[in-house]
Amino acid sequence: MLSVAREEVKTEVLVVGGGAVGVSVARYFALADRKVILIDSEATPGSVNSSRNSGVIHAGLYYANSPTKEKLCIRGKHLLYNYCREKNIPFQQLGKLVVAQAGEEPLLNRIFERAAANEVPARLLSREEIKIACPDLSCVAALVSPSTGIVDTQSLMQSLVTDFEAAGGLLHCRARVLRIDTSADLVQAELEDGTRVTADIVINSAGLSALSLVPSGVEHGYENFFLKGSYFSYASRVPFKTLVYPLPSQGGLGIHLTLDLAGRARFGPDASAISTLDFAVRPEDGPKFGAAIKQYWPDCNVNKLSPDYAGVRPKLKLAGLVVPDFLFLQSHASGGSKVISLLGMDSPGLTSCLAIAEQVFEMI
Repeated sequence: MLSVAREEVKTEVLVVGGGAVGVSVARYFALADRKVILIDSEATPGSVNSSRNSGVIHAGLYYANSPTKEKLCIRGKHLLYNYCREKNIPFQQLGKLVVAQAGEEPLLNRIFERAAANEVPARLLSREEIKIACPDLSCVAALVSPSTGIVDTQSLMQSLVTDFEAAGGLLHCRARVLRIDTSADLVQAELEDGTRVTADIVINSAGLSALSLVPSGVEHGYENFFLKGSYFSYASRVPFKTLVYPLPSQGGLGIHLTLDLAGRARFGPDASAISTLDFAVRPEDGPKFGAAIKQYWPDCNVNKLSPDYAGVRPKLKLAGLVVPDFLFLQSHASGGSKVISLLGMDSPGLTSCLAIAEQVFEMI
């Protein structure tokens, strides 16, 4: 653990933000024998959005309009499965069913065709096949995604941090970066306690705060907006051994069924725009969740739904339009030092984290 206060610190690489993406990037540089400092505002890395998602390893089905997400999700999926096997991180490759209601078959077919074009394993099921495989499901067609899985995000984060520190990386938690300055020869980050960290390379992976830390003077035109996604747990076992997703809806992938490694079910997330950060789950949203779930599982008992947790997705707009893709925004100090700001790193950021680290390293 690095301890700094009101002093000047120099390093080769500074990573701001200790979510799955930030820690993966810091780990990659440390394993490449770079001198790296990782700063996180929380007490423990991964305690904000990296622990407030579905915990799903995505296959790479949905990102036709987001080519960078698509590429990094597919690459990241393979890297993450291999990493989990190597480090004995708990995971299960459960697979996923994407279900279509009446009139939605064309969209399901387009997802299947895109998967085939990218060599992502997928298979379409007829209504008759669904009745045999999952008689409790209500849908007219479905797509099977066998390479989708789930991972213990806490164990994953602990392993990534352990790798980082074992490679010589220095972790500094409970420290907030106020600004990143590129006006001098080297990039300088100013912390809330007055400490200044000077680096040859700064990776801004601050998640919800990343856009606010883009160095002043960088003209980009991007605006932040946040989508809150809540989850409800289910008090009983569900009759499914795989994940179940409706077709994607505006703002997300729809209120879907995910399972944890103990087989417990939760449903979510929904998607609601918020102006201030808010992680509270509203119990009164239970009926809305129940109605969405009953479209594909009519026997869902709404009374068994309970508020669980919520996450907030960092989204971007440009000229009033949503930016659907991951964004790697580069800027430079006068001496050639570089800042790479990782913006809009929402889903599938967890799946893609190791591939994002590869790409950032290749950009240096």
